[in-house]
Amino acid sequence: MRLPTLLALVALVTLAACSDTVDPTLGTDQAFSLYGYLDPTADRQAIRVAPILGTIDADTSRTLAVRVTSVERGTGRTAAWRDSAVTFRDGSVGHVFVADYTPTPGTTVELRVEETDGDQRAATVEVDVPALATPALGEAAPVGVDVAYPIRLDAPRVLDVEVVFRVAGLPGATSDSTAVTFDGVAPFAPDGAGRWALDFGFISTARSFLASEVVGGARLRLVDVTVRAFVADAGWDVPEGGFDEEEIVEPGTFSNVGGGFGFVGAGYWTEVRWTPALATQMRAGFEVDGDPASVLTINEVSAAGWVELYNPTLDAVPVGRYRLEAGGASVEIVDGVLVPPLGFAAFDVAPQISDGRVALVSRSGQTVTALDVEGLPVKAALGSFGSYPDGRSRLFGEIAGYRNVNIFRGLLSPTRGRPNRPVVRAALVNEVFSAGSDGWVELLRRQGVNDVYITDDVDRLFETWAQPSFEGDRGVADEAAGQLDLAQGGGEIVVLVLFRDNPPRVVDVRPYGPQDPSRSSGLFPDGEYDAWSPGLAPTRNAPNAAARHLAAH
Repeated sequence: MRLPTLLALVALVTLAACSDTVDPTLGTDQAFSLYGYLDPTADRQAIRVAPILGTIDADTSRTLAVRVTSVERGTGRTAAWRDSAVTFRDGSVGHVFVADYTPTPGTTVELRVEETDGDQRAATVEVDVPALATPALGEAAPVGVDVAYPIRLDAPRVLDVEVVFRVAGLPGATSDSTAVTFDGVAPFAPDGAGRWALDFGFISTARSFLASEVVGGARLRLVDVTVRAFVADAGWDVPEGGFDEEEIVEPGTFSNVGGGFGFVGAGYWTEVRWTPALATQMRAGFEVDGDPASVLTINEVSAAGWVELYNPTLDAVPVGRYRLEAGGASVEIVDGVLVPPLGFAAFDVAPQISDGRVALVSRSGQTVTALDVEGLPVKAALGSFGSYPDGRSRLFGEIAGYRNVNIFRGLLSPTRGRPNRPVVRAALVNEVFSAGSDGWVELLRRQGVNDVYITDDVDRLFETWAQPSFEGDRGVADEAAGQLDLAQGGGEIVVLVLFRDNPPRVVDVRPYGPQDPSRSSGLFPDGEYDAWSPGLAPTRNAPNAAARHLAAH
């Protein structure tokens, strides 16, 4: 699947650089061959420049007397590119020009390579950078013996797709779970009006994966599955049936360079992740717990006597005739009840619930899932206990004297049948600016809150989490400090507070989407938690402002 797209360009670069039989340039004014693509989610861009010296000849280690520049139409952003000599796997040496620059999505970039001596010949190329988009994932649907998950993506072109299975039990793995990339996936197909579609057959794909050499017959448990797609500009006009390696080395076969040869496009990887239902996993061949309801979590327990279940999968989960038990009380769930996909179901269990064990029990009397409630107020009006955000759980070995503390569980504001919220937001993400390697996260904190930590990856060791530098109640953590890696294509910021005499708790989790490199995302107005807005003008350590407001002044 991959050779007709991305690897074909790699093959084209290598073959064109090494071939001594291709001699198209004698008697022409062609100056360079250019290869590569611009990535609007990357902090650094790279383009291979092969000088034409009578023939296509990229295998020279001499310094190139050239100037490489780029400019964006509309924004006027410019970048100067610098040379670097790279030794490739076949031993040849080529020139790769790099720029610390993130192209603006939706713009056209004009790239120019010109000689600084001799005839001062030049090669130019115009590249349309696609807008950033994330795949939309629909609910599971039976298709014959398979289960299909519909994935839709708005893009000029989708060239490549791969699936990543995160599994436990892989032979030789050094961690509890391992991400394994698998290329045996059907391609996206155009669905009209700039939309691309893939009905991802999970069972058939998973069975092929489990039969592959990398698995080696091991019995694996599935943590989750990710489908990744490579979005490209419309200029990647792949011939039907893919590229023929014998043909693509011929000049002009696949070229958009003026005054030279080669191809420069634009593209990026985007992805969607989810957890299939246990029954679907079992049919695919993964090891699973016997009870399909074990994917559920006890998400919230109220002192007022109700218990809420959360379903993190895209399949409805039946819980009819299961029991919920808390503090000596027990209630049987009515037959036929389902917990909806990515949804909640709440049940009255007792007049009042206090600290202790809460459990979901199967029809056969086995505990399916349980939660140990701690610190629940006796007065029902004072709150509930559970996970924030929904379904999350993460133990840290030791944080400021607390051993094996679950940073995502604690007291909550009661939100029966709705997403959970902390009792107070002691600190929260106010703005995210992800452009280049100089991005930052701005936070607001309540008065008296001092120990605030943030991360873009909760799997990092806690000692590597960033501490914002505050001026009053507004603070900033910089990406340049090396403790954050803010992806241009979107990510998640987690905020944790160390409370005196209380366990540390996550108090805010903010997903942010793809960003234009000249814009930020944030709360508008400041501190209004549900008013998250993309396309703001970056206002580090200052009140947030919409771009149009700044333009008006």
